[in-house]
Amino acid sequence: MTPSTPARLRYSPFLPEVMVDPFPFYRRLRDEAPAYHLEEYDAWALSRFEDVWQATEDVETFVNAGGTTAAQALSKVESPVASINQIDGDAHTSLRKAIRGVFSRASAHALESLVRSEARSKLAAHRESGEIDAVRELADPIAALVACRLLSLPDEAGSLLVGWVHRYTQNAPGDEGRSPDALAAAMEMNQYLAERVAERRRGRGEPGVADLFLAQEIGGRKLIDLEIASHMQTLVIGGTDTTPKVISATLLRLHGSPEQRADLVAHPSAIPGAFVEALRIDMPTQFMARTVARETTLHGQKMHPGQGVLFLFASANRDEREYADPDRFDSRRKIRRHLGFGHAAHVCIGAHVAALEGRVVLEEVLAAAPDYQIDERRIRWRSADQLRGMTSLPLAWDR
Repeated sequence: MTPSTPARLRYSPFLPEVMVDPFPFYRRLRDEAPAYHLEEYDAWALSRFEDVWQATEDVETFVNAGGTTAAQALSKVESPVASINQIDGDAHTSLRKAIRGVFSRASAHALESLVRSEARSKLAAHRESGEIDAVRELADPIAALVACRLLSLPDEAGSLLVGWVHRYTQNAPGDEGRSPDALAAAMEMNQYLAERVAERRRGRGEPGVADLFLAQEIGGRKLIDLEIASHMQTLVIGGTDTTPKVISATLLRLHGSPEQRADLVAHPSAIPGAFVEALRIDMPTQFMARTVARETTLHGQKMHPGQGVLFLFASANRDEREYADPDRFDSRRKIRRHLGFGHAAHVCIGAHVAALEGRVVLEEVLAAAPDYQIDERRIRWRSADQLRGMTSLPLAWDR
C-alpha cells in the first residue's frame, strides 16, 4: 500500500477506535458507503442525513421491535425488551399518547423555577472553592431530580438512578454487549421501579406516570409491574443521561470559542440556539438501531427482512449535504432541521424538558462564571458504543 492509498473502510460501533473518535469513520461512510454493510453481523449502517431522516419516517420498513441497541440488532447477544422505544404500531402510539402530557411544553415550563433554583444553589455552594464538576455536581443531579419529579419518584432516588444509568450505559471497547455489571445495574433499576409501580397499584406513593401505564391495555390486557418498570426505565435513561452530556458539550465548545461565549453572555436569548447546535454537533446518542421488516433498496444495496440497521444520528447531524461547514460549532447557526432528538414516531418524548434544562443551566453558569476555565486534561469520557459524552467536566473560575 502506498502512502496515498486509503485504508479499506471498516466500521463497527464496537471497534475501540470508533469508540474513541467515530467522526472520521462517519465522514468516510457518508462519502464512500452511505448504506454500509457490516458483514460480520449481516447488518447495515445509514450515515447521511436525508437517508436517516426518511428512514425514521418509514415505520413499515424499519421497525423497533428487534431492539434499538447494537447488542440487540447487530450482535444479537441481548434480547429486545418491552420498553416504549422497542415497540411499534398502535401499541407504541397509545402508550405515547397516554404519557405525552407529562413531557409537554407546558410541563417543562412548570419546572423552570425548580431547575433554576437548583442550578443557582449548586453553583453558590462551590463559589468559595472556585470549581464545580459541570457533569457530576451540576447537570447530573439536576437531570435526576427533574426525572424524579416527572416520574413521581422520591427526590432521594436521583442519585440511585444516576448510578444505575452510568453503570448500564458503559461498555468496554470491543465488547459486543453490556458487561455483567451493566446488566446487573439494569436489573436493579428495573426492580426498584417495579416496586414503585406495585406501591401505586396498592394506592400508595405519589400519583404519576405509573398510574398512566397502569390504566393502559396492550393487546387486550393490562400491563404487569415489570413491563411498566421497563417503560419507565427507558424514560429514566433518556432523562438522566443525554441532557447532561449536551450541557457539558456546550460548555466545552464555548470554552474553545471565547468570542461565542462572550456573545451568549451579552445575549442570553441566543442560548437555546447554542444548546441545539451542541446537540447537533456533539449528539450523545450515536445511533439507534432498527430491524428491516420488508425488503427495500437504498444506494443500490438490497436490505432483507430480519437484518439490523443502524441509524447513525451523530453522523447525519454532521452531513455536509445538509449543513455548511458541519464540523464547526456555530452558536448562531440557523438550523432548519436536525436529528438531535430523533425524528418521526419515535422522536424523543422528553425534548421539551431537555431544552428547558439545557437553557436554564447554561444561563446560570454563564451568569455566575462567564469566564470559567476548563483543564481539558481532567475531562473524563465514557467508553461506550451508543451513548458518547463526558462523565466529568471540571469548571474553574476566579474566586
